[in-house]
Amino acid sequence: MKKQLLIFDLDGTLADTRADLVTGINLMRAHYGLPPLSMEAVESYIGDGVRKLVERALQEVDLNVDEAIALNRKLYAEHMLDETALYPGVTDGLKKLAAAGHALAVLSNKPGDPSRAILKHLGVDALFFRILGGGDLPNLKPAPDGIFALMEESGVQPENTWMLGDHHTDLEVAHNAGVKSGFVTYGIGNTGKFTADQVWNGFGELVGFFTDT
Repeated sequence: MKKQLLIFDLDGTLADTRADLVTGINLMRAHYGLPPLSMEAVESYIGDGVRKLVERALQEVDLNVDEAIALNRKLYAEHMLDETALYPGVTDGLKKLAAAGHALAVLSNKPGDPSRAILKHLGVDALFFRILGGGDLPNLKPAPDGIFALMEESGVQPENTWMLGDHHTDLEVAHNAGVKSGFVTYGIGNTGKFTADQVWNGFGELVGFFTDT
């Protein structure tokens, strides 16, 4: 297969970050005297960046959102490596993709610094030529800024570029940037109204698609 630019989402695609995200949200809620939310509730709030996550998690009260975001960032940073782990097959799979000559990058709506810290802690950061998160560019997904920047840096054309994720935001940003989209079913999100070019039930299936064809 010709060299592809493979742009990965982080939460729900490369790593299961749910438990630590729930911890950060519920510690924030406890600070404001609110009861904890279930994992299912917090899962449904993930995917559109930290501001939306915090707003949704505090929707029953009227609070200073910027203050709450700052608090959540602090609390999450203290716990973001407690239980977060790569999904099965991700480390070996990324190595196979890199060995096959593909360019690997990350584009997440999670803030950039924690995204890079998590991937470094999990031992795979060096496999990506760039890790972009919220705050690194003016706009979050589904704005196409990140994909355009990664295509320019890698020199790969749109017809050989893929956005790979577990959330309708990933499919929408691929559509907006004019690139191909891949969806993994094991993650946190759903496809919404979008249809992916390819769907995989495990990371190994994704790797096989790009290395066996």
